[in-house]
Amino acid sequence: MNEKVLHFGVEYPLQELIEVGEVEEDAKKAKLKKMYVSTLRSYVNERVKLYQKSLRVKPKTIEIDLSEHTKRWASCNTDRVLVFHYRLAMAPKPIIDYVVVHELCHLLHMNHDRSFWRSVGSVLPDYKKSRDFLDTYGFYFSI
Repeated sequence: MNEKVLHFGVEYPLQELIEVGEVEEDAKKAKLKKMYVSTLRSYVNERVKLYQKSLRVKPKTIEIDLSEHTKRWASCNTDRVLVFHYRLAMAPKPIIDYVVVHELCHLLHMNHDRSFWRSVGSVLPDYKKSRDFLDTYGFYFSI
């Protein structure tokens, strides 16, 4: 395991984020994942509260996806459940904000039509930079 990891877009020595000691690689990964889940949950909940006011939407629940085999950063279903992938905790906060706004806009538009993108742009006018960032650098966000 790389001894430097990303957290909210900043590179840290692993031992600054989790207790490493004489821990095996799998245990280090599990601890790191647990830390990512915890910090992402807290940040996403805070940001959802902020952005849902301006969009006038409210999700039913917010969940964190722990799977390893997904290419999705987040999702929204017709039951109004928002799911964010734990790897987002590696991204810079403005990128996470884009994903939060993107998913909240799906509560208004369940597709990616022009109205959907206008809703995203009404909150984040430069959203395309964030979308491009994820497309370009997202593959780096892995344990």
